[in-house]
Amino acid sequence: PGHCMTMGTASTMTSAAEAMGFTLPGAVSIPAADSRHGRMAAETGRRIVDMVWEDLKPRDIATAGAIDNAITTILALGGSTNAVVHMVAVARRAGVPLTIDRFDALARRTPLIANLRPAGKFLMEDFFYAGGLRALLTGLTDVLSLSARTAHRRPLGRRVAGAEAFVSAVVL
Repeated sequence: PGHCMTMGTASTMTSAAEAMGFTLPGAVSIPAADSRHGRMAAETGRRIVDMVWEDLKPRDIATAGAIDNAITTILALGGSTNAVVHMVAVARRAGVPLTIDRFDALARRTPLIANLRPAGKFLMEDFFYAGGLRALLTGLTDVLSLSARTAHRRPLGRRVAGAEAFVSAVVL
């Protein structure tokens, strides 16, 4: 159950999906055998039904700002290089122009703040217990589009507000 314990393609892209606003907060880093998966699945199911009633569609969430948030998150995590191909495909599907120059511009302003395997020292489980993606995003608020719409009814900035920043165990 779940995904690998390193910042490989699966962990990278689920983190991108949460940063883009496509998941409920905290969904991406729950350890594989953790019982919180069941609760998150039930909450997600309820939310998607509400989204249908609200007529909220993926194209309403996948904006240029949301895609920049995903790329910024990938960079801060030291995510998989496969993310470049996947994010270009997501952006194209959303009708958002995305070039390698945009990746470069975002990389120049985004700090690498996670120390996760395979290049770093810690596992995804450590990331989860250190506060997960919400804590990482709290450390990036000055470079994120905080007004980006999310599936959670609140803009990204409100989703990360109040989260504790990373504990020193999983940052560089």
